Amino acid sequence: MNFSKSFYSSFILILIFSTILAIAGIRGFFRLAPAIEQINEHNTRSLYITEQMMSALTIKKDIKLFEQALRDGEANITEKGEAEAIKKIEKNYKKGFKNAEYKEITVDNIIELSRLNRLAMKDAALSAKRLSSAAAWVITFLAIMTWALGILLMRTLAKNIIKPLAELTDVLSSYTKGNTMRRCPKLAPNQTFQKIYDSVNTLLDRG
Repeated sequence: MNFSKSFYSSFILILIFSTILAIAGIRGFFRLAPAIEQINEHNTRSLYITEQMMSALTIKKDIKLFEQALRDGEANITEKGEAEAIKKIEKNYKKGFKNAEYKEITVDNIIELSRLNRLAMKDAALSAKRLSSAAAWVITFLAIMTWALGILLMRTLAKNIIKPLAELTDVLSSYTKGNTMRRCPKLAPNQTFQKIYDSVNTLLDRG
């Protein structure tokens, strides 16, 4: 049955595209959330460490607290440039507790470390925005394709099933109302209805 094959093929295509649409959307957003969470976790930790360093150096003047924060910072390096900034801090911090000039240099290095992490968080947000935008476009495209396939399915259904059934109903209704000359068309949209039309026309001719 050709119309059945056409109908089921269109229906299966719609199901496939709908599934792809759902998977693409879910996969995109599931990938997005952990990536942002991980980046923010590391960078937030680094920002907290820089605040501890700054407090230990300028307010509490506690070198042990500073060194603990410095060790935490070395264990939490995730961004490009962080290692260099920490090395600069490590090089000057001891003098910074004794000398105002080196304290200023160390403060600048801590600020640089903080800046690197803030910049990384900003870049992560922009990447997330781009990924969200790309996912939205993919979903939009798939949705349009699904609509197109839906329209194709409706047209196929109308051409191969609804219109032939309506024609058959009109012929039989006309016959029961006394119009014995009305017949089904000689050409049907598919082989199945062609057989039905031929059979109905043969029965009406006999009647």
